[in-house]
Amino acid sequence: MNLELVRYFIENHATLLAPPVAGTVVNIELLFAMSQTLSRKESCQDPESSSKHETEQWNTFWSDLMDMIALSPGCVSFVTQDAPGNRGAIIDHIDVQTLQIMYDCAVPGSYTGAKGSKSSKLNYPANASLSDRLLTVLDSSAAETPNQQILSQLQRVLAVKPASHTLGQERAQKFTPHSSFIHICSNRNHSSVLSSIANVSNNKIVAIDCNKLQNADQDCPGLLKCAQSKIHFIPNLKPQTDTGLGDCSYLDTCHKLNSCRYVHYLQYVPESLVQLTSLRTRETNESCDSNKRICLYTRGLCCSVGSTPTLPAQWIQCDVRRFDFNVLGKFSVVVADPAWNIRMNLPYGTCNDSELTDLPLNLLQQEGIIFLWVTGRAIEVGKESLQRWGYQVCNEISWIKTNQLGRTIVTGRTGHWLNHSKEHLLVGLKGTPEWLNRQSDIDLIVSASRETSRKPDELYGMIERLVGPHARKLEIFGRDHNTRSGWFTIGNQLNGDSVYEPDVKRKYNTYLQRQKKTHRAPYPTLA
Repeated sequence: MNLELVRYFIENHATLLAPPVAGTVVNIELLFAMSQTLSRKESCQDPESSSKHETEQWNTFWSDLMDMIALSPGCVSFVTQDAPGNRGAIIDHIDVQTLQIMYDCAVPGSYTGAKGSKSSKLNYPANASLSDRLLTVLDSSAAETPNQQILSQLQRVLAVKPASHTLGQERAQKFTPHSSFIHICSNRNHSSVLSSIANVSNNKIVAIDCNKLQNADQDCPGLLKCAQSKIHFIPNLKPQTDTGLGDCSYLDTCHKLNSCRYVHYLQYVPESLVQLTSLRTRETNESCDSNKRICLYTRGLCCSVGSTPTLPAQWIQCDVRRFDFNVLGKFSVVVADPAWNIRMNLPYGTCNDSELTDLPLNLLQQEGIIFLWVTGRAIEVGKESLQRWGYQVCNEISWIKTNQLGRTIVTGRTGHWLNHSKEHLLVGLKGTPEWLNRQSDIDLIVSASRETSRKPDELYGMIERLVGPHARKLEIFGRDHNTRSGWFTIGNQLNGDSVYEPDVKRKYNTYLQRQKKTHRAPYPTLA
């Protein structure tokens, strides 16, 4: 094998394939011969023997080229596969890596880094001890074995995010509708001044005197601008209020608002600011809607995602414990918010653990993702239930609850040993759903708590970014406020039925007829 020819192809592959050479073997042979002549400093031959020498030189070059291809098939490919042994052959591809491996087999360390593995000079401090020098060598890359170097390169390659990750994040950013958001003022002095000029009646701020506000702005610079651009929580001081006791733990959720001695607050936000924020949000969402029509990246979604409307909200009032899940079909995502028994007086019925774990949720998905709300006591029960239904627990989302002032809740009405300031959402995976749009959100939801048992609406946005707007989505144990377009909701606290999918409607009507024949009420309530 002519190693000089192999090395020449490795070092000059780009030049040989680009114009004006363009892969023609005749030109490559001439360039290679010139490089050999210059490197060996050979003198030019006389004209009489030049023709014979050129023929011999061509035959030798072609023979060496064929030997190289025979030793490593595919390292060089021609435009035509018949590869005639004439001067009209044209090369269209040179596999540099294959040639490097072949050259390295003959001359070890040429291209695989063995030469480079020789430790370069390390700069040591003038007063460095022998032990310090030894530790420096051990910490440097020179101490790595070839396998460690390959492993490091592999880890660097795997750490690079694919293009789908970047495109998915951009799509989520451009497609996600926005909600109105107004910043909260954190200056206590502003709240104190506003409380002195606000007119309060029946625990509501009736009005704020603009003249007094302008005068107060002179004593407290920036107050007027802040009052027009941020939310302020004004102390609602009553005759029984003792400011020395501090803020009420329950704030606006306090059941004894008219007799509580702790400090409560009223929210003040100008109506003009609300309207302006709503207008800006509406304009932003209109831009998001127009972006959806530009389907430049539809991985995991249908190709007509921008033009296909989502189905209206669907729901069925039923007792989930006795309902036939075969009626519903298969779903991409399932959300379940069971009424776990937490041994407290609640305004709704609860189920014991066995009733919930016996639900045949394994019928709802062949592959997909499930979200299961659990209480602190029921975390392990929830994990066991997911495994029983055929899911692998892959993650857990925490809902950090905030109070009226936008702060984390430090006291509440739940928790035996410690107050509960968060709720847990288990995430289970069934099968290998490659269509999921991963890493578009984090595993935390920071949102204000509302009425009992109501979960944050931010979860719906997270799920739709994960599975897409047109995937079939089911919520179990839902209530009227849970129904929304693109979702199917079932639960005993819903009002009536609303089904649009023909197949589900047919199966549901058959199920109702079956129920009538067995004289069983179709909508029994939870105990």
